[in-house]
Amino acid sequence: MLGAMIGDLAGSVYEVEEINYWFQHKKPRPYEERMKIMDPKTPLFLDTSIFTDDTAWTLAIYDAVVNGDCDYENYLKEYGKKELEKGLDKFGRGRFSPASTRWIKGDYQGESYGNGAAMRISPIGFIFDSFEQIKEQACLASIPSHNHEEAIKSAEGVAIAIYLLRIGMPKRQVEDYIKLNYYSMNYELEDLRRNYTFTSKASESVPQAMFCFFHSNSFEDAIRTAISIGGDTDTIASITGALAESYYGIPEQIKESIKNDLDEDTYLLLKDKYFTQKEYKIKKDNVDGQHD
Repeated sequence: MLGAMIGDLAGSVYEVEEINYWFQHKKPRPYEERMKIMDPKTPLFLDTSIFTDDTAWTLAIYDAVVNGDCDYENYLKEYGKKELEKGLDKFGRGRFSPASTRWIKGDYQGESYGNGAAMRISPIGFIFDSFEQIKEQACLASIPSHNHEEAIKSAEGVAIAIYLLRIGMPKRQVEDYIKLNYYSMNYELEDLRRNYTFTSKASESVPQAMFCFFHSNSFEDAIRTAISIGGDTDTIASITGALAESYYGIPEQIKESIKNDLDEDTYLLLKDKYFTQKEYKIKKDNVDGQHD
């Protein structure tokens, strides 16, 4: 789950760059610009990196499972309202998309086909221990805001892949399983890096995120590869990061490098699972967010 948050944090700045470039030029950000993240000398996190709605709703799902008897809708809305109370993020954007904001404030069932269900689903894959449970809980965690078959399918596929990876199934076998049951993922990495464009549709972003994981060789390489294809980089890197955590684990230096970026409530929620050192500088109101 922390892998999803790390991917979100790393990808946040590039999402803004992708959107701005598209609006100005009506074409994908240049290949050379996208490829800079693949240079190991390029920092994974920048001073302008932020946690977005991907992180907020991932935490909501985790909290709902461990503390809230899987009351997903209430926890998603509670976390969403806390985010909205912070006002605009540091890029001057709303914390969520207009549709998600209406859902948080309202009482209707969301019918989104976006990637917002898959981006938050990783706790389901890490906590539950059978296909039946994971499929059921992935559906229950999706439908309050993303009651569309493509959104549910994407969340289930990500959660199942995390489960299979963490119980030790070889990466190539998991890839074959996903290809057979969820997405063909017939992509070429270089083509994505040159031509992929921004979309938050689940069917056009979640398989790309999974593809990036399956073509990685380490946790950090997975995050960098996800960002290098452009598009909805915070969400793509978040999904890739969750898969990478389940297979590679998270390097301690990366964990420690983001620890003090967590606000106090987030740190306390995660510390027993992820953090063993006592040193921690409380940083208030640092879970920034945006759309999907």
